[in-house]
Amino acid sequence: MAEGKGKAFELEEEKGSEPLKRAFSFIFLGTGEFAAKVLARLLELGASPSFVITSPDRPKGRGLKLLPTKVKRIAMTSGLPCAAEPKPNEDAFIDGVLEKAGRPDFILVSDYGFILSKRWLSLPKIAPLNIHPSLLPKYRGAAPIERCLMNCERETGLTIMVMDEGVDTGPIVLQERVRIKRNETGGELRERLAPMGAELALSAMRELFGGKAKPRSQVGEPSYAPKINKEELWIDWKGRAKDIACKVNALSPSPGARTYFDSLYVKLLRASYVRDVKGDPGEIIIARNRLFVAAARGGVEILELQPASGKPLKASAFVQGRRPARARSGP
Repeated sequence: MAEGKGKAFELEEEKGSEPLKRAFSFIFLGTGEFAAKVLARLLELGASPSFVITSPDRPKGRGLKLLPTKVKRIAMTSGLPCAAEPKPNEDAFIDGVLEKAGRPDFILVSDYGFILSKRWLSLPKIAPLNIHPSLLPKYRGAAPIERCLMNCERETGLTIMVMDEGVDTGPIVLQERVRIKRNETGGELRERLAPMGAELALSAMRELFGGKAKPRSQVGEPSYAPKINKEELWIDWKGRAKDIACKVNALSPSPGARTYFDSLYVKLLRASYVRDVKGDPGEIIIARNRLFVAAARGGVEILELQPASGKPLKASAFVQGRRPARARSGP
């Protein structure tokens, strides 16, 4: 198993009584939290990319200080060659990467945020691979984790696919199904899926490098997972209670579902569907230190929330000394 700066990952195969060692190389491209967790797990497994590409540093916080992505921080800490590039498809940049890292066997993309050019897709010797956190062809697009939870799905999964010019339309190398836990949030599901995605991607590269895998076309009716827009963050209490609970969990912890309790702005961080709550949509019920909001076909128990300018709280702490109020969708 290779370790250290930019070394290829070794694959051992038995040939007679002597192991035959062959090494494959890959370039990693990723930006977000999911990608950072994937890269961290790859490094734990001894799979070190020859080069890491991520998005440019971004202004964050009240001071708008430029901060690197978590992917860049992991790469720097690990001593990996890394570029935070705003225009990754330009020939001059690709030429520079090839000069430093050589032509890889694979490129591995996860949560990157850029659509790659034809040149990138034809660059690897074996395949350009993508880690997609859904069971393709379901939930193609930018927000598969959030969208599957918003739709109250009971299972999701991971797909390692060969990238083509479409959006998540390429042939599948490996897939793995994952059960969704009760009231699991988007953040918690992302935390579970990312290291599993790294392990599945490593298996896919091993199998493709060893000639043991044959990518297959996607089969079934596709569905889509567009990026979450700001308007979707507000809760409509006239909607179905079960759908509202799923939406709250899907959007937690960030960007977070929003509502007002009378004039108090709050983010909702965890919720559970309760069938037998009765009341007008938006009516808040406090009972035995529990917080419920009535909606269509039942109610929503709020389990965790964050008031404006406050810290996340358990609902039992939030309701202490409070009178019932009314929830509303927006300002």
